Amino acid sequence: MRNNLNNLFFALIVLFSVLLGGVSRESPEEIVWEQKPEITSLLAIVKTTATAEEFAIRQVSPSGITATAVLVKDWFAFEPALLVNGDQQWPMASLTKLMTAIVSWENIGKDTKITMSERAIATESAAGNFSVGGAYSFTDLVSALLKVSSNDAAAALAEFLGENRFLELMNQKAADLKMQHTRFFDPSGLSSLNQATLEDLEKLVAHIYYRHPEIFRITQEKEGNIHPFAGRPDFIGGKTGFIDEANGNLISLFNNDGRPLLIIVLGSEDRANDTRILYNWFTSN
Repeated sequence: MRNNLNNLFFALIVLFSVLLGGVSRESPEEIVWEQKPEITSLLAIVKTTATAEEFAIRQVSPSGITATAVLVKDWFAFEPALLVNGDQQWPMASLTKLMTAIVSWENIGKDTKITMSERAIATESAAGNFSVGGAYSFTDLVSALLKVSSNDAAAALAEFLGENRFLELMNQKAADLKMQHTRFFDPSGLSSLNQATLEDLEKLVAHIYYRHPEIFRITQEKEGNIHPFAGRPDFIGGKTGFIDEANGNLISLFNNDGRPLLIIVLGSEDRANDTRILYNWFTSN
């Protein structure tokens, strides 16, 4: 009799909890989140309730895309809406400069003046309009690095810390971020040996978004910026990249009704158009 009463009492407690919404037998994932209120990541508030049909739709690539590798991801979602060749290593080209900016930001004082050497000026491409012997502010160099993709600025920042040390810091940062398939051999991206996967680049973007948003704020500025979406009201930030071995690369982060939307294309014949197609494809579904 006592056992029956205990069982009845326990059943009433469970029923009461269900009615209050504290426990759900059909939503075990939600129970985990409710038991860990200290989790504040945006990812933690997303519920994995997509049906099989919805999952299939999200895997359909839109037509007209020329890129070899593609990532489209709602920042709040657990899985990408579209991932093509996500684990394929690809030359980063000037996407490299996002890591160059991070290492510079974390290891060089913001009030530092850096003298442009003849060797730095001799780096391929003259973007940035720097001159030998000129003393430039940290802000000027990082701005040119990100907005016009100045190789001279990348070389000067690396020289300031010492090129070998700078590359060590870049690769160590990649390791710290668990970018397991990423390697850096120069700070500009001119080397085709600078390679990463889409999934690693997503980790790099996340680090900037959460830890160094000022880097993306520089890339938002329209004036003198070669990113095709700079100046758009919904553009959060990104970076261009091109070398012959890579073709066109582009990272773009948008504000999609309060939800960041990340689009990365690698090896594209028309990186801006590919990104537009993917943006329209995602936002129209």
